[in-house]
Amino acid sequence: MDKDYNTERDNLIIKEYGRNVQKMVAYALSIDDEAKRTRLAYIIISVMQQINPNPSPNEEYYKKLWNHLNIIADYKFNIEFPYEVLDQESRSHKPEKVPYKDNNIRFRFYGRNMEMSLNEIAKMDPGQSRDALLIEAANQLKVMYVTWNKDIINDDLIAAHILKMTNGRLLLPENVELRSANDILKQVKTEQDELDSLAKKKKFTKKPAFTKPRSKKPAPRR
Repeated sequence: MDKDYNTERDNLIIKEYGRNVQKMVAYALSIDDEAKRTRLAYIIISVMQQINPNPSPNEEYYKKLWNHLNIIADYKFNIEFPYEVLDQESRSHKPEKVPYKDNNIRFRFYGRNMEMSLNEIAKMDPGQSRDALLIEAANQLKVMYVTWNKDIINDDLIAAHILKMTNGRLLLPENVELRSANDILKQVKTEQDELDSLAKKKKFTKKPAFTKPRSKKPAPRR
């Protein structure tokens, strides 16, 4: 008795429909009469619909079924399809790669928006308004740096980063002291502790699952 091993069978083209559908398609391809081949194609589609049902079938669903049938038939099902199906060349054509915009971010922990903001400040006329915005931005940069790196830094590093991001157009005013790195680290730790505490409270304040109370058995009569 010859045994039918999976390893000796043809590969399943679309596994979700199974081997029987693939055999039916192969048999349909062997039929010369186009009318009979077309009728069998509709029967195969109805079988595929039962195997892979859709609770609310629409045009896209049926179009997908006919395209799957065409794929299983290796694009050799020479019939009048009720829907437009893709040919092999269209399906194998790979879409062109979408070019990604190169933002050229110098410091990722600051982000692109902060770099753009600094360059907008650099376009302003020198004066108190520009200095005030620059100092505010510098403090924000220091918070972002310390939060990201969890490290103590001095103001000279922030000033150097601003100079680099603006191509030498912005320089922090002399004798300006930015926010203390120690204060920033304390704030970050406090905020993290609050989040952890809130998470623990949510974990332990879950409502217990409802259990139906047991009915008391009546006391036996004496």
